Amino acid sequence: MTILHRWGREGRRIAGLRRWGFALVPGILLAAASTPEAALAQVQATDIDNVRAITVDEAVEIARRRNPTLLQAFSSIEMAEHNRLNAFGQLLPSLNMNFGYQNSSTGRIDPLGEGIVATSYSTRLTASYNLFNGWSRFTDLKGARLGVVEQNARYREVEFQVIQQVKSQYAATVAARELVSVEQRRVQRQADQLEFVRQQLELGRATRSDSLRSQVDLNNARLALLNAENNARTTTFRLTEAVGSETLVGPIAGAELAETPITFTRDELFAIADVSAPSLQSTSAAVQAAEAAVSSARSGYLPSIFIGGGWGWSNQEFPPSSRSWQFSVSGSYPLFNGFQRETQVFRARATADQARQSERAAQLNISSELDARYAQAQSALAGVDLASQNVELSEESLRVVQERYRLGLATILELQDAQITLTQAEVDLVTGRFDYEVAVAAIEALLGRRLDQP
Repeated sequence: MTILHRWGREGRRIAGLRRWGFALVPGILLAAASTPEAALAQVQATDIDNVRAITVDEAVEIARRRNPTLLQAFSSIEMAEHNRLNAFGQLLPSLNMNFGYQNSSTGRIDPLGEGIVATSYSTRLTASYNLFNGWSRFTDLKGARLGVVEQNARYREVEFQVIQQVKSQYAATVAARELVSVEQRRVQRQADQLEFVRQQLELGRATRSDSLRSQVDLNNARLALLNAENNARTTTFRLTEAVGSETLVGPIAGAELAETPITFTRDELFAIADVSAPSLQSTSAAVQAAEAAVSSARSGYLPSIFIGGGWGWSNQEFPPSSRSWQFSVSGSYPLFNGFQRETQVFRARATADQARQSERAAQLNISSELDARYAQAQSALAGVDLASQNVELSEESLRVVQERYRLGLATILELQDAQITLTQAEVDLVTGRFDYEVAVAAIEALLGRRLDQP
């Protein structure tokens, strides 16, 4: 917005220069008028080379694959998937295999007393299963599944935030390009005005001061054009950053800022948000996962029962021939563990309460944000219509003032006012269309879907 509203400061600066009137020091005017065009050319930056032109849809697709923020969000989904796999593994028995070999420098009597041996071999295969530990394994699995749902919803939320950023930056790049065109037209008008004033000066219908003022306006217009070109280059680099591309990308030649009205009413947008808003889906899943964690913590008040078994071979010779088996059932119940169970339950409840409050905050936030963005879009769209009318009126006003100046019925200050008014109207038109694009992108990010989808 700073780039697009730059013209407000520029207009005030020119208006301040205009208010000096004939009190301007002639030496300053002569110095400004004598500024060679080569001096301005020296400050021009080199045009960006090798910019790959892409559409806004292509920019979004590239961002889905290359944007660092989106890739980090995808890693969170992978971690949640592995957490679910770990929780599922708690429902399965554990299996272990132990084996050993021993050799000593001194012999010993074997267990049967039949001789002196120095070596021994053993192998044991054991299995154990947590038969009962409350319901923590099932609640942990439920929580892990909800964690996957939550991370997928958060990924969608980040995805649409990235899409919003890409679309907004794409619109800013298009707007910056259009502002360059506005400044180019301003330079051309100021050059035509200078030529016109000089012709009037030769006919005795203008003064030397009028010519100098026109030259100053032309120099200011050229400087504004250089700033607009620099801003256009800056937005190109920012678009490349938002997309996540290693090569410079920019809008295609025919890219324009959209003015298509939103086909949904305010109430319809609220209804869509209740169903598809990623922020609401992620916070809802977080609440369910937190409630499952509370149930898991409460299982600490129940006993745990384990069963186990094994089969082993051992002997002093290989392969071992002495076999044995084992089966066991064991249980435990923590009578007192230093208030650890109580602390775990309290923390789980507190986390669940925080998750519920986060869900409520998300609901309130999306309502206020959606209403504000919808109002912003409607205001911007209405402003575009008014700005279009202002451009037409300003063009006609400039034509009339130029004719009145030719007849000696208007001053150079009135001509400057008409030039500034027309340029500002053109800038306001670009700014209004840009504001509308940004508002639409924000609404889509809140809803988690495109507005042009049925």
